[in-house]
Amino acid sequence: MLLLDRLEQAFKDLNNALDGQDPELIIAAAAAIRPLVSEIEKTGVWHDNDAVKNRLIALSKLIDAARFRVNKLTNLNEQRANNLSLALGAGISSTYDRLL
Repeated sequence: MLLLDRLEQAFKDLNNALDGQDPELIIAAAAAIRPLVSEIEKTGVWHDNDAVKNRLIALSKLIDAARFRVNKLTNLNEQRANNLSLALGAGISSTYDRLL
């Protein structure tokens, strides 16, 4: 369960970073998650362990919170880019494409 504790903390750190203004902190927090996920995938422990499955499901709330923050920041950046484009007289050009 130590890995899951570390994963939970990593997602909390990511959410906190996304609430801040430091891009380097956001990048570092996001980068810390991938090795933990890889480590958990290597163990394969969630296949036969209901407690681990349930813990991962509980972690989905933190994952969804991070996803929400990323989407919000993407929308804010798109609005800023469009406003800057209008201010410069270039009209609105979509900077980001929404992923489906």
